[in-house]
Amino acid sequence: MDIFTIFTKGGIVMYPILLCSIVSVAILLERLFVLRKSRIISNGDLLMHLAEKHAWNDLKEASKKGDDFFSRVIYMTLNDPSSETDIQKITEIYAKKVTEEIYSHTSIPGVMATLSPLLGLLGTVLGMIRIFNRFTEAGGNPMILAGGIWEALITTAAGLTVAIPSLIIYRFLTYTAEKSVAELEFALEKFVIFRSDIENENKEN
Repeated sequence: MDIFTIFTKGGIVMYPILLCSIVSVAILLERLFVLRKSRIISNGDLLMHLAEKHAWNDLKEASKKGDDFFSRVIYMTLNDPSSETDIQKITEIYAKKVTEEIYSHTSIPGVMATLSPLLGLLGTVLGMIRIFNRFTEAGGNPMILAGGIWEALITTAAGLTVAIPSLIIYRFLTYTAEKSVAELEFALEKFVIFRSDIENENKEN
């Protein structure tokens, strides 16, 4: 029996289960693109070198050209007038915006992992209701009952088949996002230290 036949016998609930699997895979591919290392701190070495030298104009220009998250935070921070008085706070504000983007959509596969087995269970319950109805109409023919039960269980199996990979995807994306945020925060802390040094020098002078 081919997959298409099994899918058809599973009934209408198989379609939302299939949709759950498509959503999980789509989110995985999209997040892998967004969270690849080159999108987090690809310009890190250059920007930190400029910050260490206190070459703020060069740093602003370099961060403007960068398309990674670190460059974006640096550029927004340096262009905010308030950063002259409270670099720590301003950096945290822009870092929070970027962090929200990093975590964006990562919870969706977790929702699919919860939803798909419930849909599978619903399909099985509906299938069992249909089977017992046919069983009663056929005067209690046991062949109908035996043949129908396995069909009713198709959706449960399908739901679990989608839920397990979706859960793995969810945990993987969450771990990747947390790791990316940690790397970003560490680099930004070093930037704040360099920027604070020049502020302290200005106050002393």
